[in-house]
Amino acid sequence: MKGILALTLIAAIAGLIFWLARVARQLERRRHFERRVQARKLGWTYDDQRAGRIDYRFAGSAAGIEWEMWYDSDRGDKSPSPTATWRSNNLRTPSLSLVIIGRKRFGLESGVVGRVLMGVVGGIAKAMAGHEVGSDKTDFYDSAIDLPEGRPLFRERFTVAIAPDMPRGWVDEKLQSLLTNWSSSAAKDFRTDDSVEVNLRADGLQIVVQRMPEDFASWQHLARLGEHIAQQLVQAGTLP
Repeated sequence: MKGILALTLIAAIAGLIFWLARVARQLERRRHFERRVQARKLGWTYDDQRAGRIDYRFAGSAAGIEWEMWYDSDRGDKSPSPTATWRSNNLRTPSLSLVIIGRKRFGLESGVVGRVLMGVVGGIAKAMAGHEVGSDKTDFYDSAIDLPEGRPLFRERFTVAIAPDMPRGWVDEKLQSLLTNWSSSAAKDFRTDDSVEVNLRADGLQIVVQRMPEDFASWQHLARLGEHIAQQLVQAGTLP
């Protein structure tokens, strides 16, 4: 009798697991379909083929600037930290020349302790990869200028750090609003000054958003932010 009950329980649990997996697959297919439809309406392309930790991608263009976005689930990490990334390879500089991050984080990174830690992490990454990995912020911060542009409230939350030869005068009201006021669908605890980082370097203009909501409104917001920064930099004299 006990054996029959045990088998019945195992069968019930297996059935529940199968049902939950099926529902999850159906929800995922529905989300892919909805993203594809929304992307098509905006003239974007959408790719739902997983590649490593990247679950899906968008691609589009605006005013001659081609870009792509993707969602990195950080799958497999013990403490996953998903990221959404926007990148355009049309706009480049020989080395890291622009960093936009939260002011608190800038204070930590540009300080002595922060530079030492970044140097250690960069050295480990270089040893593992066999070549330079990512941007060299330690060298950049040695000569970077904290651009004194924008409203006081914006400057309280964000730092726009540029190389000395970078143009000025491109931090307009729209850019400030896009950085400080994310999509209305974002969670109340989602703070852009804690989550968003913008870089311009040899491999292009890139925006990385930690823990960004996956709703389509957030993807539209990220695309608008990337397109606007790119257009502002081009108009200011940073030629693609």
